[in-house]
Amino acid sequence: MRAFLITTPIGVFGIAEDKKIIHFEPFPKNPEEIAEKLKLAESEILDEEKKVQEELDKKGYEIYFSIKKPGVKNFELNSKAEQFVKENLRKLALDYNFVKDHIEFNQLLTKINIELTKTKIKKAIEKDHVAIQLIRIIEDIDKMINVLMERLREFYSLHFPEMDRIVQDHRKYAKIVEKYGLREKIEDLELKQIAQKSMGADFGEEEIKTVQTIAARILEFYKLRDDLSEQLEKILKEVAPNFTELAGPMLSAKLIAKAGGLEKLAKMPSSAIQLMGAEKSLFRFLHGKGKSPRFGLIYNHPFVLNAPEKFKGKVARILASKLSIAAKLDFYSKEYKGDKLKKELEEKVKKALSSKP
Repeated sequence: MRAFLITTPIGVFGIAEDKKIIHFEPFPKNPEEIAEKLKLAESEILDEEKKVQEELDKKGYEIYFSIKKPGVKNFELNSKAEQFVKENLRKLALDYNFVKDHIEFNQLLTKINIELTKTKIKKAIEKDHVAIQLIRIIEDIDKMINVLMERLREFYSLHFPEMDRIVQDHRKYAKIVEKYGLREKIEDLELKQIAQKSMGADFGEEEIKTVQTIAARILEFYKLRDDLSEQLEKILKEVAPNFTELAGPMLSAKLIAKAGGLEKLAKMPSSAIQLMGAEKSLFRFLHGKGKSPRFGLIYNHPFVLNAPEKFKGKVARILASKLSIAAKLDFYSKEYKGDKLKKELEEKVKKALSSKP
């Protein structure tokens, strides 16, 4: 016969398929401890759950948990036994003398929910601030790479000026310099042919070693940027999955950083998100200088960037509206609706682009 192990805010129940309660292991009557146990129960087997397991084992039951987690062989979501316990939890709390009356039960549940919410918000705040620091470091690395690449191109162009025009990609340029050094050693067929007729000066061993060292350091910055970007994406998918699904990791991080955190972003109206990053243009407009800005940082979103000029403002408004909803979902409810929001966004943008401007 099967029995179900149901973990609740008052403790762990072992209940048979016929809804007969076989064993009950109560939690300590402390909201903070209960909240901690409920949080741990999502990923590990609690001591109370182990005790109920032992009792059910003694009676020969086949045990099923209500959720899947490490170390759990059998589980069944939303079983009739689980539904029975949830529907009768208030009565069970009174029957097992866990609380003295309904008022105490309500107060206990309220305190437990407050503790659980504190934990979730604290985790979100910690993570989003890590994301802010990461995006700021990435932006600083981008600035350093651009400055160093400008210097490397100027320096190496003394030796092989033609390559500066042919190889536009900075990273590829640095890789070629770091790997080959002398223009005569470059194996790329096009560059090799041009190198033979180059107008550049001959470099000695010392100059070649210098440019290769600079190129190597630039490539190290690129590698660091890749590693930090990967870490940033993981954090954002955890703390702001809906927002990241719509905006992408880099734009999400920039908007969260500009707002000062996920909480502040979640409290912003969509119009503020739309113009975030365009404060100078807005200030000039409010003082009678220039036009009203239509967008700020979200201009870099593919939907806005690729839209015809006459539709960019309309697309930006649609995008900002969905981003506002996504930010609120991520901070307040933690419910994932990213796929649905993205589909709705795509449909609204498509409809907007097919309408009259």
